[in-house]
Amino acid sequence: MFIMLAIFIYLFKNNRLKILVSISLLFFFNTYFSQKASLFENVTESEGLPSNYIFCAAEDQNSTLWLGTDKGLITYQDGKWFALDVDTGMPGNYINKMIADNKKGLLLHISELGLYYFNTDTKTLMKRYNEIDNERFVDIKQANKNHNFIIVKTVTPNDNKSKYYAFDRNKIYNLTKLIYNNNQNSLALENGLVISDLNIFQPKNKLVFQDYLYEQNTFGVIRKKNNIAIDTLSEENGLASNYISDIIKRNNGDIFITTLGGGISILKKNNPKISFLNKTISVRDAFYVDKKKYILSDGYLYILKDNKIEKKHFLRKDALSFFISGNELIIGSFEGLHFYSLEPELRLLRTYPITTGISKIIKKDNKIIFSTYGNGIKVLENNKLKTYLNKYFNNIENMFESPKGYIITSYEYGACLLDKNFKVLNYLNKEKGLESNFVTYAYNDADSTYIGTKKGVTVFYKDATIYKFSSNKDFGGNIVRYIFRDKKNKIWILTDKYLYRKYKNSYQPLGSLRLTDDTKDRVLDGVYSPNENELLIITKSKFSIFNLDKVIPNKNSYPVILEKIILEGNIINPRNNIKFTDSDKNIYFIFKSVDKEIFSKSRLFYKINKDPWKPFTQPRSLKFYHLERGYYTLQIKSINDDGYENYLQKPIKFKVIGPFYIRWWFILLSGVIASFLIYNYVNERNKRKYVKRLNDLRVKHQIENERKRISRDLHDNIGAYVTSLISKIDSLKAVPSNNSSEVSYNDVRLDAEHILALLRQTIYVLGNKETNIIALYDNFKAYALKFLQTDNIRIIFEENIENNKKLDPTTSSGIFRIMQEALQNIHKHAGATKVEINVVSKQKMVIFIKDNGKGFNQNELKTGYGLKNMKERAMEIGFKFNIYSDNTGTTIELLEI
Repeated sequence: MFIMLAIFIYLFKNNRLKILVSISLLFFFNTYFSQKASLFENVTESEGLPSNYIFCAAEDQNSTLWLGTDKGLITYQDGKWFALDVDTGMPGNYINKMIADNKKGLLLHISELGLYYFNTDTKTLMKRYNEIDNERFVDIKQANKNHNFIIVKTVTPNDNKSKYYAFDRNKIYNLTKLIYNNNQNSLALENGLVISDLNIFQPKNKLVFQDYLYEQNTFGVIRKKNNIAIDTLSEENGLASNYISDIIKRNNGDIFITTLGGGISILKKNNPKISFLNKTISVRDAFYVDKKKYILSDGYLYILKDNKIEKKHFLRKDALSFFISGNELIIGSFEGLHFYSLEPELRLLRTYPITTGISKIIKKDNKIIFSTYGNGIKVLENNKLKTYLNKYFNNIENMFESPKGYIITSYEYGACLLDKNFKVLNYLNKEKGLESNFVTYAYNDADSTYIGTKKGVTVFYKDATIYKFSSNKDFGGNIVRYIFRDKKNKIWILTDKYLYRKYKNSYQPLGSLRLTDDTKDRVLDGVYSPNENELLIITKSKFSIFNLDKVIPNKNSYPVILEKIILEGNIINPRNNIKFTDSDKNIYFIFKSVDKEIFSKSRLFYKINKDPWKPFTQPRSLKFYHLERGYYTLQIKSINDDGYENYLQKPIKFKVIGPFYIRWWFILLSGVIASFLIYNYVNERNKRKYVKRLNDLRVKHQIENERKRISRDLHDNIGAYVTSLISKIDSLKAVPSNNSSEVSYNDVRLDAEHILALLRQTIYVLGNKETNIIALYDNFKAYALKFLQTDNIRIIFEENIENNKKLDPTTSSGIFRIMQEALQNIHKHAGATKVEINVVSKQKMVIFIKDNGKGFNQNELKTGYGLKNMKERAMEIGFKFNIYSDNTGTTIELLEI
């Protein structure tokens, strides 16, 4: 094509050949465009198909389509494609042959890896057939004499001979070797039962569909009727690719043609659409006139006739609107009105200059009525121009005829209903019921007025709003493009995504009618012809003609099936009485897919008790958490793209109970336990108060005893030393300075040091808060050495402190006082020359104080105040006080209980 264009450009430089070149170009473009009519629905990677390279196809027992590709085993579910490949457990990605067994799965061959059986319900490989490991795989076909068998053909690499195996649908785990009868050209089991002939492996390139015979060849598919070739279906007229890999006829009657590189081409059983593969950018307007379709787009006028683009004329780039009346074509642009004749050739006759953009043209009688961008409505009659301005808006996007006059629309201010003299009858905007002030279409039907906006449709009856259909209420598509009544008296609404048909007081979407081949494509305009009962739809990428007589709603809404119930990751048997608690967080009801067709987009809805129906937020699952206590009935329904419903056969009933702590028995038991605990608490509290009073009395008693002790210590010890000190001072004063005395200054100083040591020890005991055994013992060592330093008594200290436990002030003070009392008794009464002090601390604490004094007879001993005081102190701090004495000395034992 590019070479031809180059030649034409070269020839065009020669003025004498301009006419010839123009005719040649016109013929070329007309021929080129006339070959663009397409009967196919194409599905490629742009629509989500994982791969355009498809080697084989099969339909399983559940009417689910499976495709073998270079990217794994592909299927369609929940409105989208997904692939099973090596990342999801398949041994390989190249699925080059496949056949359904119509029971549970597929027999498929993975390139270079072998033959496998695939379960379509569980989506897992069940078996690998090792019988053909050493042979080269060739093909799989259905047996034609016994349909229980599938035939597998292989070739041995050494001698290149064919071998045949049978796959029994009822015994899927083994392949049975077949015997080939050359005379009968048949295949039989070992028992002689003939199950197929060999013709099944001959290429099948013929298929009957809708009274046509489709025959595959290297150029595509030839379509024949009465054995006469009608046309060739190829890439030129919409086939995805001429490299056809497989053709299957599905259970619903549709033909699926898989290709290598082009994806899938589909011939639908009830195909109402013929498309013209043109790249359009911005469609301005469209008309049906005398069985011809006229489309104005980007300055070009397309003329469609007999299901082909007959002509394409370039008019002007700023062409905004047009009107056709007989042989006259009127174009509105930014420069005015341009009048053309259509036959015998397109020719500009004259231009009526108007310096404004013309948005719509209507010709009635001898008047040309046109709306403008910014200057209201203008009427041209007898070469005279009149202007009619509107008080609401004059920037008019579109103008429509109505029984009472006209309707003008705006993208900013809404719509105005005008009489035949262009006076305002009614002004409609968002405040008066419109879904938006962005009005795209208006249709007047008797006393009802339909105003289409970018957010839905509002229907007015005698100036009152009676219906609203908005995108927020499942009215698909955002922008209303066209509204019309067909010859069967049915109202239709075309949006940028869907076609709706009015049914009673609602609109049923015809979602199964595929308006576009690309999810990114959008409908730009539409026009209806009642004579042919055809709807011309223009999208961003193509023109399509829909025969409304062939538009059959898809009433086949697949039933809803509950697959499983999961609670916190555990599967619940739905046959049992289903119970949950109001604290359960993750309750899942999972249902099987309801989409079996590629273009089907069924939606699931649920209803609990008497609540309104709500859509699923996930494709096939419902999640509940923290449901309130009570009885529940869960109903499920599916709604297909055409609005037909199917329900879950049996509603799901379940109960939500509270936790155990709200049961009557638990409340009663809790009351008993609470009463017991309260009784114990009160009793324990009273006991603690009593113990506290006892402890307070004991502490008070201890304080009193300590006061007495300190008083006695001051009197007995310090007082004695002070008395001795005074006596010695008096002796020193009575003796003249030059005479010697029995009392020396050292004696006086020693008494003073004893007094100081006793005072320091008393202060330490009174000021001590908390200590440990080692610190207490070190302090006592210092005291003992100081206290007994003038008695010529040798002190031996021994210790074995493995557990240096902490001692509270009362315990440490008591221990120190007992040991102090023991040393004072030794000083006063024992007459000892040696004292041994031993402290042992392991699990328990033991203190031994032993002297080698004269001892005493324990039977004759009258317990004095000192020993009694020592025993009482020991009991108060949790120790046991023992004393042992004979003529060899005395031992005091202080043992922790």
